[in-house]
Amino acid sequence: MPVDWINRNAGAVDRVGVEIQAPDEAVEAMIAFEQRYGGLGVNGMEYGLDGEATVYCTAEGWAFPGIWDGDWTWGVEVLLDGRAGITLADKPLRILNRSIDQRLEAHALLAAVRHWPHLLLELASPQGIVPVLAGADFPSPANEASGPADLWWFDGVSAVHLRLNNWWTRDHDVWIARCFSKEAIGLSQLKELLLTQVIGSLVPGEVWCSLCCRFSAVDRPCS
Repeated sequence: MPVDWINRNAGAVDRVGVEIQAPDEAVEAMIAFEQRYGGLGVNGMEYGLDGEATVYCTAEGWAFPGIWDGDWTWGVEVLLDGRAGITLADKPLRILNRSIDQRLEAHALLAAVRHWPHLLLELASPQGIVPVLAGADFPSPANEASGPADLWWFDGVSAVHLRLNNWWTRDHDVWIARCFSKEAIGLSQLKELLLTQVIGSLVPGEVWCSLCCRFSAVDRPCS
């Protein structure tokens, strides 16, 4: 979308649904986002304003719809400071990414390991609380790919991924813990590390695998 079109058509909607003039910083943020990410699309995701140059007032500040996420089948809202999140089921905006670059790095790392043997566990944590580790025996943290809803560890031959999966239908947050290993034999060790070092309620068992589009096997690799 051209800069002059955004400038002419930019608008804002306040907390009570009234249309007002878009703040200058919001217009600048939409222009910067469109220039850097507009038109990017991969793996069921599309980036760009897509003809809408409107910001909406959220509990986290002004945000605009800038990403369509096929995994969530929902629009992702981008805040003026670059963070991104989703509003689901009448719940407040939940921040998922600390930046768009972090979001892209997380998806790139998943694409790199998605065909490795893997297993899944379900993790429950208090609402709004990111799971923590009690030890330091995991692969190295992948900080560039990690954010409020994605925690990654990766060493080239194995990976662990904690992904926020549900925060709107229960009284706690539900995360999916994925273990990846180039050799399936390494998965059992990663599983034990998760069970002993992640603070929270980890449940080994059948979990829907979005990578394989089927329920994961119990106590053995999904693929």
